[in-house]
Amino acid sequence: MAKMLDGPVPDGARSVSWPWYHHVLTNELTPDARRLLATYSGISPKYMEEHIYRIRDKAWGIFPWPCVGEFWFLSFGLAKHPLYKSMVLPRLRAGQTLLDVGACLGQDLRKCIFDGAPSANLYASDLFPEYEELAYDLWRDRDRLPSGHFFADNILADNAIFTSGPLMTHLGPGSVDIITATMFLHLFDYENQLKTATRILRLLSHKPGSLILGSQAGSIDFGEQTLKPPFHRSETGTRRTVFRHNPESFERLWKQAGRVTGVPLRISAVLQAPTDFLAAADSSFDFAVKKRRYLTRSETRRLYFSIMRT
Repeated sequence: MAKMLDGPVPDGARSVSWPWYHHVLTNELTPDARRLLATYSGISPKYMEEHIYRIRDKAWGIFPWPCVGEFWFLSFGLAKHPLYKSMVLPRLRAGQTLLDVGACLGQDLRKCIFDGAPSANLYASDLFPEYEELAYDLWRDRDRLPSGHFFADNILADNAIFTSGPLMTHLGPGSVDIITATMFLHLFDYENQLKTATRILRLLSHKPGSLILGSQAGSIDFGEQTLKPPFHRSETGTRRTVFRHNPESFERLWKQAGRVTGVPLRISAVLQAPTDFLAAADSSFDFAVKKRRYLTRSETRRLYFSIMRT
């Protein structure tokens, strides 16, 4: 199956007429996002929405991800994980390191800093180098998050390229205590999810208890799903799919990755209840009802996962 980014941006993808390009902020600007932008970034409420629209349109110009059109960079996915307060923050405050893969505009790292994690131990990676400067522009924190902590790297690159790339040369194999992947793995088909998982395991610390965690779109019925236009075809016309997991298929994926890399793992995955996902019935998750979602089927759920090295 073709991976998501194997060519230029598809024709028409940057159009602002797609339903996932939201022209007006509604409940995307949550109280948590307002608090962080005001208190951490020092942005006046008077200019906050104007600031967000400007950043979003710059990010849309880099690559028109549906999540960018929907302002998901204002959602702190890691902080919604059940292990965030009980395990992630205490470990970070004790000096452990964290890498956010598929970090986009670094929103999860900023929430960690706001919640007391030392910025010196936090790292981010994404495909697009432009995200580093744009993240500084969004959060206005160049004085608090050191430069050189963002790595523009392609986690799906050929092995020789990946091995000589910034993640493996600047951080290095076995160097990271906690790796988070929020709304990231579901961008790929099964083959490329497996490849990504093995790359993540190469970066994970060799110490027992080292942790991988995150969330992604899941499904009661696992399997490949064809992407909708404009991302449904590769440059050569090959059909693009993404693999949606239920907890059992997700566990099989990581067991396979563990076998390939020789890393013993304890894996836990759970689907969020349908009413919580669609109607925001659970106040611990700041989800909002969206009438039109990108590649959403009636059985779509949020899948939370944690993977520990044993």
